[in-house]
Amino acid sequence: MPNALILGVTGYAGSALARRLVAGGWSVRGIGRSEQAAPELDDLGVEVELADVLEPADLEGIGNPGDHVFYLIGSVTGAPAWVKRLGIQGVGNVHAALAGAKIASFTFVDTLAVYGVGSDEVITEETPTRPNSVLGRVNLAAEGRLRQASAQDGFPARIVRAGTIYGPGRGTLNALREGRLRQIGDGANYTSRIHVDDLALCLEAVAVAGRPGEVYLAVDDQPVSSATYYDHLAEAAGQDGPRVTPKPIARALVALFAALALVTRGASPLSHSVYALTTASYRCSNAKLRDELGVELRYPTHLDGIEALLQADAS
Repeated sequence: MPNALILGVTGYAGSALARRLVAGGWSVRGIGRSEQAAPELDDLGVEVELADVLEPADLEGIGNPGDHVFYLIGSVTGAPAWVKRLGIQGVGNVHAALAGAKIASFTFVDTLAVYGVGSDEVITEETPTRPNSVLGRVNLAAEGRLRQASAQDGFPARIVRAGTIYGPGRGTLNALREGRLRQIGDGANYTSRIHVDDLALCLEAVAVAGRPGEVYLAVDDQPVSSATYYDHLAEAAGQDGPRVTPKPIARALVALFAALALVTRGASPLSHSVYALTTASYRCSNAKLRDELGVELRYPTHLDGIEALLQADAS
């Protein structure tokens, strides 16, 4: 029976990964910060410990020989200092705690923000990284540390750059119905998405069969413009499309929320990192996952995912 340790197990993607691995016969342990999600995971047989990756003492002895470890902790909406702490200090603390544990693999999950504004060309794992946000720079710094540890010390790190994650429980449908969903600009920019259950599938494949030091893009088969995605979602749900916020107004809101966050030390509903991610153009390819690891997605296009999302919502 393979063993998994999921850092961020109580989060959206972490809990989906836990459910998949348990269903596949894995023994799953996890670390999280949310007490609300822990009982549900307990019912699945997942051993959940509430701990903080920013506290080295909490991480002592977390790794066992043969563990497949997944790092799904990060922040997009948090203040820059918080994003840096989770993405750099947190990764460093976990790496130090696991360095001598003889784990089987370490799968680090980050975002497409490392590609900055994106490209009109197809993006692959070999596309140059040019981050233009705090999130992108933090992701790239964490990747660099792990790749260096893999090359120099044999630390079994793999890196997964995930597309926009969607699925049941994400709140997009409710936001659309309640008129809270916003599209920034004309929506002509392309997005690469991944259903949360397919992300879990990809992470399992990378952990078990991926190569240390390698990067993998976890996206579906069909990039789609933001406007087209929201049009299809609205049509399928029988709703009007999202409201549009012009980019100049969105940038002004970013500055306003950033100033408020400095005072309140809280998260921003529209951080610069969120703005950069949602206005960039990412036409990504998942060929490496498919060809190298034999991954076959359950929801290969956004249309498949939207249909499943509405079915889950109806039930």
